[in-house]
Amino acid sequence: MTRLSQETLREAVANPPALTFIREALESYEAKVLADFRMFGDFDHCTIFEATDNFRSYKACFEQEIGACGETQIMPAIDLNLFEKLLSSEGGTVGPHHWQVSTWAKLLRLTFRWHGYSRWVWQACKPLHVSGRENFKSVDGPCIVVGNHTSHLDGLVLRHALPQRVKWDVYSGAAADRWFVKDRPELVMQPWYQSLVMATFPIQRGGGSRALDYPKWLLSQGSSLLIFPEGTRSTSRRLAKFKHGPSILAIESGAPVVPCYLYGLNKLRPKGSRDVVPGPAWAHFLPPLRFSRDTTVPDATRAIFDALNTVHEQAMTDGPAAFSPRSR
Repeated sequence: MTRLSQETLREAVANPPALTFIREALESYEAKVLADFRMFGDFDHCTIFEATDNFRSYKACFEQEIGACGETQIMPAIDLNLFEKLLSSEGGTVGPHHWQVSTWAKLLRLTFRWHGYSRWVWQACKPLHVSGRENFKSVDGPCIVVGNHTSHLDGLVLRHALPQRVKWDVYSGAAADRWFVKDRPELVMQPWYQSLVMATFPIQRGGGSRALDYPKWLLSQGSSLLIFPEGTRSTSRRLAKFKHGPSILAIESGAPVVPCYLYGLNKLRPKGSRDVVPGPAWAHFLPPLRFSRDTTVPDATRAIFDALNTVHEQAMTDGPAAFSPRSR
């Protein structure tokens, strides 16, 4: 709900498209505008939109951005059917398991590493070329590793390609309603196995800013994170729009972001396929990105996207020659 200033109202009467600043401000924060209405009464404009999961984390800066042209009130709403579904499913998942960062858990995870993911990488990637590990030399604490996402193998390969000291204490999110469902004995990998062997933690769909609470805690413990900012596997030749989660975590914690470009894995196991066709694959680590506390979330997200997209566009033209490979 927006109450426009007199100056903005006069401008809107003379040039109605001038009101697009509201839509542009929302879309810059990954909000999807569903409808716009002119109003009579206390407010002049009503915009209905869907916000991203972490919208509340940067609500304040959003209000400042469009507040310069008038008074703004943001009112939360939820689809009734979705609300009923969330109520009925509450309590159906378990985790996160804070014990996964303990020394005994890390030692057990080390013994399970071959069974958990390394064997699949060796079977599928023939060979796996890894380059850019030297970029971790300037990282002396926890970091946030981000990668592009085109295949179900991405998480396994990216974890396998990490330097040993990062691999020892790195964690990634997984859908709670798929991998952390309680009282489901038919699940091949139980929630405890996900936490212990795969070093994952549950992410609630639509969990809002609470979805970042556990990742923030992990960073505060000195642990690193592995995130795919596209949010889902891409099927096009372009990178999908990045979510803001990694940026929020990086700005608030001060942890550097290390981008990793993955290439070739969509040919080994593309989205929608359960079959793996062995072949070459590449993992290329880029120099770390660091953001100060006064960096805006959209600016940080753009910097992360640009770093990966620059390599991606070059790889779409030159293939593996876009980086200097080194096997395993």
